Formats: sequence, C-alpha cells, structure tokens
Amino acid sequence: MRPSRTSREEILQKLSQVFRRDGYTGASLADLANSVGLGKASLYQKFPDGKAQMGAEVLAEIGRSFETEVLAPMREPGSVDARFAKMLAGVRKFYDDGKLSCALDTLSLGEAGRLYQSALSEAIKHWRDALTDLGQEAGLPPTKATAWAEDVVITIEGALVLARAGNDPETFRRAVKRLGKRLAHC
Repeated sequence: MRPSRTSREEILQKLSQVFRRDGYTGASLADLANSVGLGKASLYQKFPDGKAQMGAEVLAEIGRSFETEVLAPMREPGSVDARFAKMLAGVRKFYDDGKLSCALDTLSLGEAGRLYQSALSEAIKHWRDALTDLGQEAGLPPTKATAWAEDVVITIEGALVLARAGNDPETFRRAVKRLGKRLAHC
C-alpha cells in the first residue's frame, strides 16, 4: 500500500510551525525536513530554491489564512463593533490564543528580514489599512482612525512577543480582551 501524500498546504503548515518556533535563522534544514517527514533531498525537490522558497511560501500561506480568519470578518455585514469583535476572535484563533508566535515577528530578523521585507511590510500595511477603514466607519476622523489602527496592531503584536518571552499566553488574551473595549471609547 502506498503512503498517502501530504498536501502542499499541510507541508507549509508544518514548516510554519518550525519558522514560528525557531525563526528563519534558527530553523535548520534538518528540523524543517523532520517536521514534514521528509529527507533533506526530498524537501529540496519540493522547494528547489531551498529555505528562502520555503519561507516565502509559508508567508504566502499565512497571509491567505490571516485574510480569511482576521481580515475578512471586518468586511462582513453588521455593526462596526460586531465586526471588530469577530476580527479579535479571529486573531485569538489565528494565534492559538497567544500560544503561536507571529511569523511577521520571527521572520523579520536578520537574513529573513532582508528576504521578506516587502511581503512583511505589505502584510502589516494591509492589516492596518483594514483597521483604519473600520475606525473611519466607526466615526473616527482619518488621522485618529490610522492612529487607532496602529495601536491595535502594536498591542496584538507586542502581546504576542510578551506571551512568547514570558511563556504566558494569558498576556495575549488580556491584551485582546482590553482591545475589545477600546473601539467604543475612541
């Protein structure tokens, strides 16, 4: 009986776990290959451009998932508060309630930061712009909406770093909970 093949999406999810845990520089080819159950040569067959291609495809896959789970709820019908609450619920799910590191963080340092600068910058801009639009729908003037959007992203990303550094996902959950009360007070 022939073993079942792992889909590209499943492979990218497994590679993502390694990059989120170890960062780009810390993710060895052996760890990446082991995570997907392949030898290094087989991994190179799937990713001929090596670790750089793996990281780029992981970022693209994370972007698709982030779009679905976090950004799309802000464009759904409903009140601004309800859509923001759905976005925050999506953030909690996306980051496994603060247990997962952010790939934007772990892939922004050193060589990876240079390789993926454009993609990382675009991802943050896309998120900030979606939040800015939501803030404006809530009645904030453009400048305040932009500042509020930046505060939301900074709070979430900072809470993820603190949760990882302190090994305390509750830090993330508390920060997201506080954000849920913020839009109404802007």
